[in-house]
Amino acid sequence: MQAFDTVGAHVLADFWGCQFEKLDDADLLMDSLRQAAISANMTILGEESHKFYPQGFTGLLLLSESHISIHTYPEQGYAAIDVFTCGGGMTQKAIEFLKEILRPTQIKEMVVRRGIPESEPIVNAS
Repeated sequence: MQAFDTVGAHVLADFWGCQFEKLDDADLLMDSLRQAAISANMTILGEESHKFYPQGFTGLLLLSESHISIHTYPEQGYAAIDVFTCGGGMTQKAIEFLKEILRPTQIKEMVVRRGIPESEPIVNAS
């Protein structure tokens, strides 16, 4: 069995105070996801998106390293961003790129270590 610390890092980021227009612009958001992945040296395998009416957007990039997704709520100035990769620094590079584009006034990030070896205690969530 191969020794490793974790499989990867999973960042859950809440961006608050973003401009309505940016959060409702499907082309800008998908292009931003692509550019975030490229800036972090990730490999894009596929993509899917949906523009909601009257506002809102969901976009997903399938990566060879895992995935990036965004769900926007323009009327609240809020974006939920999810980046999971098997490479340590790649995840944060993608988040930093999206911060530059969306310019949130408040950010909450949570980093989850994925694939913790069996020797470490696991907390069951119910």
